[in-house]
Amino acid sequence: MGDSPRAVCVCADRDVARVVDGALVSAGVLVDHHDTVPADLAGASLLVIDRATRVAAGATLRSAGAPVVVVGDDLDDDGLITLMLEAPVSHLVGDPGDLSITSEKLVSGDLFGLEKYLDPGAKVGERVVASDADKRAVIGEVVAWAEAIGARKPILHRLTSVVDELLMNALHDAPRESKPTLSYDPHAEEQRAVLRWACDASTIAISVGDAFGALRQRDVIDHVRRARDERGRPEQDAHGAGLGLYLVLANVASLIVNVDPGRRTEVVCLFDRSAGDRRAVQTRVRSLHVFT
Repeated sequence: MGDSPRAVCVCADRDVARVVDGALVSAGVLVDHHDTVPADLAGASLLVIDRATRVAAGATLRSAGAPVVVVGDDLDDDGLITLMLEAPVSHLVGDPGDLSITSEKLVSGDLFGLEKYLDPGAKVGERVVASDADKRAVIGEVVAWAEAIGARKPILHRLTSVVDELLMNALHDAPRESKPTLSYDPHAEEQRAVLRWACDASTIAISVGDAFGALRQRDVIDHVRRARDERGRPEQDAHGAGLGLYLVLANVASLIVNVDPGRRTEVVCLFDRSAGDRRAVQTRVRSLHVFT
């Protein structure tokens, strides 16, 4: 047990603390509970806090020596946005039950793969996309697959928008962001995107990967802030990425960004299969993660 990874949990809400404890223990992580954020987090693999603790700790979290996971907070809060822009907080978990996957990834360093968010044995589809023509074809394939598994129309529309935007970013924006000048060669191996998709009984997962590793946490959170401040009508930046990421965030239940800087980016989006009524179309992202 002495070699087990350790997490520090500071949750003012005792019910949340119990759920956090169960999720982390199930992932093989030892949990130390504290009333306030310790000054020394040496040896801790992660720090898990709730909204009340985040507000109370404020700027002191900037010096946290471990990844900070906030449970049950809200992206409408300027304080949270500021901390996520400055990178001490890299994970927002809407449902404490999602913590086990997050902690396993942080402890192991094994970040990539949408399979982690699905039941074991989920069948995964995969296509390499090298052009806009490929993009149109694969979107049709994914929509046909989603219809075959019984996805409802609101989810079909969301899938179409999200896959389109993520592939556009991987094929066009990521190469630009990774180099001082655009040198676009559609036949270059590194300028191809990889689209993957799968599902289990409750979740549809899609991911888009590229070979650039250019997406930064600050980029992600800045687009979240801009979209919020512009009340759902974000201005496009020079490459259109701001609007694209806003549309993704507006259409998914969870967004996970996995980055190996300079080498690889994978954006994973999760959709709730049970969300089929009109209210579900207005659902905002409940969990947001940036793993680097």
